[in-house]
Amino acid sequence: MTEPIEPGGSDAAPEPAAAPTAADVPLVAQRAITAPATVDRAARTVEVVWSTGARARNFVPALGLITEELEMSPNAVRMEALRSGRAPVLDTHRRGGARDVLGRVTAARLERGRGYATLQFSAAADVEPVWQRIADGTLRAVSVGYRVHRYEPRPDAATGETVHRAVDWEPFEISVVPVPVDRDAAVRAPTTIAEQSPWGPVRAQGDQGLPAPAIEPALPDEDSPMPETTPEAPATPAPSAPPAMPPQEPTVTTTPPAAAAAPAPEPTRAAPDLDAVRAEAQRAERERIAGIDAAVEAARALLPAERITPIRAEAIAQGWTGDQARRALFDALVAQGPRPSIPARPETGPSHDDPAQILDAMAEALAARAMPGYQPQGSGRHAEFMGWRPSDMIGELLRARGERSVPRNPTLLAERAFHTSSDFPLLLAAAANKMLLAAYQPAQPTYRQVFLRRDFRDFKPHRHLRIGDFPTLLPLAENGEIQVGTMSESQEIVLLQTFARRLRVTRPMLVNDDLGAFTDFAAAIGRRVAEFENATAYNLMNSANGDGPTLTTGSAPVFATGAARANKASTGTVLDTTTIGAGRTAIMKQRTLDGLPISMGQTMRLLVGPNLELAARQATVVVQASEIGKANVFAGFVQPVIEPLIPANRWYLFSDPLAAPVYVYGYLNGAEGPQVTTGPVQGADGVEVSVIFDFGVGAIDWRGAWFNPGT
Repeated sequence: MTEPIEPGGSDAAPEPAAAPTAADVPLVAQRAITAPATVDRAARTVEVVWSTGARARNFVPALGLITEELEMSPNAVRMEALRSGRAPVLDTHRRGGARDVLGRVTAARLERGRGYATLQFSAAADVEPVWQRIADGTLRAVSVGYRVHRYEPRPDAATGETVHRAVDWEPFEISVVPVPVDRDAAVRAPTTIAEQSPWGPVRAQGDQGLPAPAIEPALPDEDSPMPETTPEAPATPAPSAPPAMPPQEPTVTTTPPAAAAAPAPEPTRAAPDLDAVRAEAQRAERERIAGIDAAVEAARALLPAERITPIRAEAIAQGWTGDQARRALFDALVAQGPRPSIPARPETGPSHDDPAQILDAMAEALAARAMPGYQPQGSGRHAEFMGWRPSDMIGELLRARGERSVPRNPTLLAERAFHTSSDFPLLLAAAANKMLLAAYQPAQPTYRQVFLRRDFRDFKPHRHLRIGDFPTLLPLAENGEIQVGTMSESQEIVLLQTFARRLRVTRPMLVNDDLGAFTDFAAAIGRRVAEFENATAYNLMNSANGDGPTLTTGSAPVFATGAARANKASTGTVLDTTTIGAGRTAIMKQRTLDGLPISMGQTMRLLVGPNLELAARQATVVVQASEIGKANVFAGFVQPVIEPLIPANRWYLFSDPLAAPVYVYGYLNGAEGPQVTTGPVQGADGVEVSVIFDFGVGAIDWRGAWFNPGT
């Protein structure tokens, strides 16, 4: 028996003890079958190592570019998805369509810090080329797609950097890839290379689960016979032969002459077919180079050409296999460092079959179907559900959540829709929110041009302080002392109120596949809320015949003619440049709490109703005048605001709200605008869709505006 030949050995073996000479029986090395031993061609399955938790650079939106390590203990890995029998096998993590699915994961486990799985491949025609590459050993690398639920940052004493260890994470798909991130993630246990010897089996030393280095086939001498190969049979070795090695891998061996049970005449051996041997060697070499080229092509998008070309040349010259070339390319990629445009690991966001993504796409479809001109957001997947009935959507959401027996009857689906675990109420809320915001956000109520926005922290009465001006600056004293000043202040109370409306989606509506009332309600409510805001604000302003609400300070309305206010015309007049000038002069004469002139800002707002729209625009439009007396002096810094809710011939002149606010409005912090909620209907099968709106308006001062009742 010979000593084991190391991978990459020569054509000659060490001289064995008590063996025939090389002239009598030649030593021949032959390549064994390179297909992975775990491939089952009949069942179309193969076993893989899908992760060893190896460190890699990864980009996480909340953390940026990090060094990530996956904890492979059973307490850290949520294996439910891989063990469900529904986890997909994908082509290079692509999830753009059905053709990207190559098969499914039929079994998965964790063992000694590694993840193992059995993959079953589809018999579809477009999957066959990938399956053949796996079956013949050309394609061996795999990668796992996963979601991380929690990291634990840990310092690395060796490198000094922080390693983010994923201690709670969930694999949900396994992909066949040309170049893996985890270099040990591969198809399991490829058949190792067996050396052929007339004196017994010589086993190659291979890594469990990884491809062994290639050994070039040695050609026999011209006159040397080719030994026949037979399966190794258990037999007592002859006294002259050393004891056989214990079997480690399935190998192909020869029966040595010394192991014969009884002397027998040596059979006549046929001369080897040297042409066939050469042809086989050439075929193997072509396959080896093709495997290297496949690895090179896959790496062209990741590495520059000047890094790839030397690796390819060295791989061909040194006799590397395709797997060895892939490892060298992977090492070059790691040495290059992360590239911002290419993620270091597969994308770990929501998958194409994620229930939340499906629900959002369905909500976009409902909104687009109910509102002409609605612009859906996202990837455009909503088009898939545009023609679906509500019952179809309910069934699809149940299947996405893992339900195995989903009924097709609309009546049964309607009953399932109102269960507490159903996604249907969430679908209604999402669709209503999209339609509501699409109508609400573009609305621009005119009151916002003359009111100042100040949001509310809670529902308690809010005291809006009208702070006086900062004290006048004084010269610094000789001893460096800064003199203390005071600020005056007054206060007005403004309340935040809640407004709401609801609509019921009942079981008969779902059975009849009729959500018309719901979609009409959701599409119209956004516009209605904006109109409600506007009406609420102008109802406050129009109170007391346009004088506004009574302020705490002075116990008088916002607008009054007396000395306490002096911001209202004593008699109504027509609207023209003269009366606008009188109102502007009255505002400029107002004084702050500390007796300083009021700041009006760069522009003023002229607020009128429909009756005075023409006069307001004529008084503020830019005109070319040949004489100074005919020029429009207010053009450019007085802006007309036309509001149908201003009655009769009243008109107002407001300073910039940021400079001198008179009226304020606001929303509850974190709930800016209308909010949609859903809940069960008490005592009946159904869902209540409610719109809740927290909104408040009030008056806090009088100094920044002028009111003219008109004629």
